[in-house]
Amino acid sequence: MTYTDPFGRRYRPTQPASVRNGGSGQPTLEDYHRLSEAFQSLQKRLEETQAQMAATQEALRQQTKSAMDFQDQLGVAYRQIEQLSQERDDALALVGERQEELTQLRTETTSYRARLEQRMGREADEKRLAVLRDMLSLADHLELAITYWDQQNGADAHADTSFRGNLVATRDAFLDTLRRHGVLPQQPVGQAFNPELHEALGHMASKEIAADHVAVVVRTGYTADEQLLRPARVMVSSGSAAEGA
Repeated sequence: MTYTDPFGRRYRPTQPASVRNGGSGQPTLEDYHRLSEAFQSLQKRLEETQAQMAATQEALRQQTKSAMDFQDQLGVAYRQIEQLSQERDDALALVGERQEELTQLRTETTSYRARLEQRMGREADEKRLAVLRDMLSLADHLELAITYWDQQNGADAHADTSFRGNLVATRDAFLDTLRRHGVLPQQPVGQAFNPELHEALGHMASKEIAADHVAVVVRTGYTADEQLLRPARVMVSSGSAAEGA
């Protein structure tokens, strides 16, 4: 008959030496030795098995610890990724806000520059017109000087006309200078009186000029680049005496 031990190994029991030798069946010293050896072998196998089980448990414990450490590291990594993602979103939002502010600033700067250029242009035009307007007095003085010379020397056939010629040449050269800067004299004699262009000094009877039309220009008016620089001072015709009657 065969048996199977706890480790799955099959064996046939050995009869005690007393039985094999035809004895009385009482255990002999040899039987005790064999039993002791079998017990020691079993004890050694049990210890080896326990050691293997302990090593296996330690390996499982280490693997479990490694898995838990990896899981912790993975959790830390996930949290870092979430934090970085949030920081990225915050940075993108900040960039968007700064971009909007920059766009608004550029718009405001462009608008301010345009307004500044317009204002500077208007101020430059106003200063230019003011200078040109001040220069008109010289033309007036030259015109008055020529008129005064004519009144004093017009009837004198022997008068020296060279001085008058110099005055006329100076006046014409000055008017040419003004013309190059866009300034043109206005002689509205015979034109309908326009209070926006003419400054009336009074009325006078005139057979040649219809009523409410400019009869005489007392002081020349000027325009600069089609803008009124100075209105002409005029006498307005009231018509002939017969028309008035």
